[in-house]
Amino acid sequence: MPHDVSTLRSEVRTVQQQLAELIEVFLGREPLLPGSLYTLRRRCGKPNCRCADGELHASTVLSYRGQGRPKNVTPAPEQLPAVRQLTDDYRHFRQARTQLLRLQRQLLTLIDRLEAARVQAGKQQFQKGGSPTTSRRIRR
Repeated sequence: MPHDVSTLRSEVRTVQQQLAELIEVFLGREPLLPGSLYTLRRRCGKPNCRCADGELHASTVLSYRGQGRPKNVTPAPEQLPAVRQLTDDYRHFRQARTQLLRLQRQLLTLIDRLEAARVQAGKQQFQKGGSPTTSRRIRR
């Protein structure tokens, strides 16, 4: 039992450290922009244009949901690096949020297992008629 509890405590501490690292992502100050940049290729419709022969026009577009509907906006070429950084930061934030949920579930599972192991140890100690072997802290 003590080995199992010790291992579980170690795993809880590991998850705690991972959570602390994630918190730093959430406390960042850089602005975020939900959406994705992608290259849109299309025909303009003019019969004598090069796109009529298959060489499509390309433009970089920001796709996002505005007022509940999908929208596409073409940023100016000089804005592209900044927009790309904003959308990348947003994606990183969302990935960290997903990781947070996974770690919270893992932490709750570990705590449940830790509780079960400690309860089992308490039952065994009670059945033996022994007194607690560890010092008790005063709880307020």
